Amino acid sequence: MIIDVAIPIRISNSFHYLIDDELGKTLSIGSVVSIPFGNRNAFGFVLGFPAKSNVDLLKLKSITEILVLKPVFDESMFQLLKWVSDYYCHPLGEVISTAIPKVFWMPKKEKKNVEVKEKNSELILDEPVLGHSLNENQKKAVDLILDPSEKRPFLLHGVTGSGKTEVYMSVLSSIINDKKTGIILVPEIALTPQLTERFSKRFPGMVAVLHSDLTAKERTYQWNLITEGKAKIVIGARSAVFAPLKNLGVIVVDEEHETSFKQEDSLRYNARDLAVVRSKLLGAKVILGSATPSVETYQNALNGKYVHLKLPERVNQRPMPTTSFIDIKDKSQWYSPELRWLSRGLVNAIADTLNQGQQVMLFLNRLGFAHFLFCGDCGHTWRCKDCDVSLTYYQNPPLLKCHYCGVQKKVPVCCENCSGTKLDTIGLGTEQVEKTIKSIFPKASVARMDRGVIKGKKDLEKVLERIQKREVDIVIGTQMVAKGHDFPGIALVGVLMADASLNLPDFRSYERTFQVITQVSGRAGRAETPGEVIIQTLNPEHPVLLAASRHQQELFYRDELNSRKLFQFPPFHRAVMLRFQHTNPKNVESFAYQVTELLQKEAPRRFANCQILGPSEAPLARIKKMYRWQCLVKSESVKEIQGMLKLLFEWEKKQKSTVQLSVDVDPINFI
Repeated sequence: MIIDVAIPIRISNSFHYLIDDELGKTLSIGSVVSIPFGNRNAFGFVLGFPAKSNVDLLKLKSITEILVLKPVFDESMFQLLKWVSDYYCHPLGEVISTAIPKVFWMPKKEKKNVEVKEKNSELILDEPVLGHSLNENQKKAVDLILDPSEKRPFLLHGVTGSGKTEVYMSVLSSIINDKKTGIILVPEIALTPQLTERFSKRFPGMVAVLHSDLTAKERTYQWNLITEGKAKIVIGARSAVFAPLKNLGVIVVDEEHETSFKQEDSLRYNARDLAVVRSKLLGAKVILGSATPSVETYQNALNGKYVHLKLPERVNQRPMPTTSFIDIKDKSQWYSPELRWLSRGLVNAIADTLNQGQQVMLFLNRLGFAHFLFCGDCGHTWRCKDCDVSLTYYQNPPLLKCHYCGVQKKVPVCCENCSGTKLDTIGLGTEQVEKTIKSIFPKASVARMDRGVIKGKKDLEKVLERIQKREVDIVIGTQMVAKGHDFPGIALVGVLMADASLNLPDFRSYERTFQVITQVSGRAGRAETPGEVIIQTLNPEHPVLLAASRHQQELFYRDELNSRKLFQFPPFHRAVMLRFQHTNPKNVESFAYQVTELLQKEAPRRFANCQILGPSEAPLARIKKMYRWQCLVKSESVKEIQGMLKLLFEWEKKQKSTVQLSVDVDPINFI
């Protein structure tokens, strides 16, 4: 018998092997087998049992061993995995190995090391606990989502604090009562503990959690709860979109606009888009929730492809926070000549808020103490030797660090270029903000939330608990603080450098700035005390900042969509980023030009709607010793793009180049 096998390697085609007829009858699509591959043994996933092979049967090898007899995916998941492979132009074997935890298909001798003793794994499945009563807008949204005649995806577009989570839970109550299951996708592991706690209280004994921070044992335990039907709800980051729940009734993508739903290496999939595809394949509901939807999702709601559900008010009619600007160009606003980044107005507002017994949040999307260290004598700056970036300066403990490759160096006492000792720093990071705020408010309890101090799940849970218990007066953080947290005590939010993301070389820079300002502002005034937001900026008249501060969402999306249409960017054109990497700068440049010239030559004849832009050096020209170039392909036609990529892959096979080529379909990161 012939079996078709996908191997988890960077080769697009599958391979045929032979198996004894009787043994072959025990296999299914999704079984895992060990096979000889080249001069080594590999393992692969059974895709089918073809009647004949295009390879001479005498040349076909036999499988070595059956590793997993029971399929590791069912027919509906197989359909999804094939769609992912086709759409993202990625080998099916690698797609499967990304979706299914390694513990379920690795060789048996390895598997023994990570098996988990499932003591107390029996869950008592209680009835869902009744939630809060819904307001009129929430009830209308729930009724529309549960309407069996409505098959389209839903955009749940609710202002911050409007009760989107309560809508999710009400829908899930109904879904579970119908003997179905649900997935809740969150953009960051950082959001999982708070959300898991809320859902576990509402649905005791029904919740499993999946994310990359779990150990192999924890992941195995959670996966078993799902496959054995003990868990009815899965909460997790992007990979949870592949959770093998039976009878799936709903997938919720919370904070659907977040870029972290896109995987940035290897299989570059977007979990939000996969949620839409999986729900369509299964006839399940899908809810995309956000206070600031992505421009692509908003356009789908405008043109009727998605149902647009609006929650325009906060629960219990709590007011939206009031927003004011402080022009940091004005020297009279500075707290002191040394602290130009901090205004007297914000310091006074912090003092007033603390005096009223309320909490403060300060937002700055910059890690470390300062952007970089420099020599005051010769101007030399310390840069990463493997990446084309300056090293970020940290003061506690003192070190220089690259945020791209992770390399760390001791802070020097003199210049490596001229031996000068006048070393100084430029720029601002959360560490410096923390130090300054502690000196101005010595009696206040200050906590920092960023990757510098939050190393894992326990660190995060600790600081979240302290904030909830009001043991923290001032929270300082990066984007981590802006993502969906519910902190009832936060009355004041200060945005320190609102302009930082407006000038990035990316067509989404306005969208991301609008989203983060709106989201971090939404952390204020979520309880009885009205919220206040103070935005420090160099450009208080910038239309994006004004739209965010005035809650003028329709105005922002209208202007942004007009701009995207004019310049033929998503959502009106699909985009694919071709990235080229090599340790030799000449090799990568030469190969990038070869590829681009091939595509530009073929496009007019075979892919008339495709535009090929580039090649050009990447904005970050070197990372981890690899020189980087890129080329952007745009088209209104997905089929044309896929046809062009197929041509490229066939050409690349013949070249045997050592330059790494990666394909990013629907790219999020252009830098």
